[in-house]
Amino acid sequence: MHVGISPLRISFAGGGTDMPEYFEKFGGHVISSTINLFTNVVFNQRHDDSFQAFSPDYEHHHKVSNFENLELLPGTEIAVSVVKHLNYKLGADYFICSDVQPGSGLGGSSSLTVNCVNTIQKLMKKNWDKEQIAEMSFDIERNKLEHPIGKQDNYIAAFGGLNFIKFEKDNVEVIPISLSNSSMAELNNNLMLFFLGTTRKSSDVLSQQLTLIKKNDQNTMNSLHEVKDLVNDLYDSFKSNDITHVAEIMHKGWIAKKKFTKDVSNKRIDEIYAAGIESGAIGGKITGAGGGGHILFYCESQKQQTLKEKMESLGLIHIPFKFYEHGPKVLNLYEQI
Repeated sequence: MHVGISPLRISFAGGGTDMPEYFEKFGGHVISSTINLFTNVVFNQRHDDSFQAFSPDYEHHHKVSNFENLELLPGTEIAVSVVKHLNYKLGADYFICSDVQPGSGLGGSSSLTVNCVNTIQKLMKKNWDKEQIAEMSFDIERNKLEHPIGKQDNYIAAFGGLNFIKFEKDNVEVIPISLSNSSMAELNNNLMLFFLGTTRKSSDVLSQQLTLIKKNDQNTMNSLHEVKDLVNDLYDSFKSNDITHVAEIMHKGWIAKKKFTKDVSNKRIDEIYAAGIESGAIGGKITGAGGGGHILFYCESQKQQTLKEKMESLGLIHIPFKFYEHGPKVLNLYEQI
């Protein structure tokens, strides 16, 4: 029995510029970090050539099937797509779950795809590097499952850590960001993550954004250019271990992101964000595509209790987290016995 884990992420700036439709023309920049929340795949080898999968997140059971009859069903479609794409015909049972709900804006679907690709390629003894895992998982999500996603979530899950990632038409460069221990601790301590209590299909928001990019909508394009520039400002601050501008850049990025498409935010999210600022947060943003999921605030320690109480009064749930510096892992439970 093997267990695959892959981290979720928070994105500080640049989300949206990682879509091929944008970065192949203009280049894309993002800064993201993996955190200690995970997708999990329990893999149990069978004694026949059948496939079976359980997804408690979606309350779904993919009943026992042979390889030729595998179906893409909600909750297990990622695992099925990876199995079929890698032509992995050895029978197995899969138990698939995440530390957060689906549609939470923390890169869960890409984390799970990376998790499945990494686990199965190790079982097949392929020994792929991080870039191969990221590219394969992106190809499966974007081209096989037709999710209208960008590349950052696959790359950040595959590489792990805090990174500045540059996307070009024929190249992706992952630049690790090294902060001093004190700066990393201060940054982590000043970030507060809250679950909004609602999830959303990121594909709905991203499909609209993708359509506007293809139409060269000037509001969308100008906003994407703006968030890309903010990434460079944030990277300069990180390089000098100066995190005083993080909150300001997050705030500017959120204002720009709301111009991508009308469904990035809504009245409730705007009210929550305003309440967060009034309660002591200096800046913040919705994680992921927008429309629901989680909201991330930058708030100094002396104001955090006030912010936490305010968010909880609005029905939000505080989600403690820490930065996580690793990518996906596969554990053989029998080796632990």
